[in-house]
Amino acid sequence: MKKGVYRLEFDCGRMGVLEGTFVATDKEVEILLKENIEVYFGEVLGKHSEITGGIDEGEIVLLTDNQDVVKAVEEYDLSSGTNPFYYPTYIFEVSDDVEPKQEEYDVVQDLIEEIIEYRK
Repeated sequence: MKKGVYRLEFDCGRMGVLEGTFVATDKEVEILLKENIEVYFGEVLGKHSEITGGIDEGEIVLLTDNQDVVKAVEEYDLSSGTNPFYYPTYIFEVSDDVEPKQEEYDVVQDLIEEIIEYRK
């Protein structure tokens, strides 16, 4: 698994756009996209906004996989904005044999780690 710096632009229609820059592995992003994991962002765009949805290709893009840049982003805590891996998930269907238990996952990252471990 190779780490990279990714950019999220999640269009929420008239409510606005969620944006973020963060470090993730290529495998984590692949699973997030392939499994269409629903991310619950909550009311991040104001009261009663209730933003939720799966991240589509094009909404998350690799900025660079240069490991010097990745290291700098991590070392100096340069991530900013919305990171979909740090939000809860409530609705998901996993295509392989793993049967995750919804109540065990506080954030998307926990679910993806379990999927990666299961598929080893």
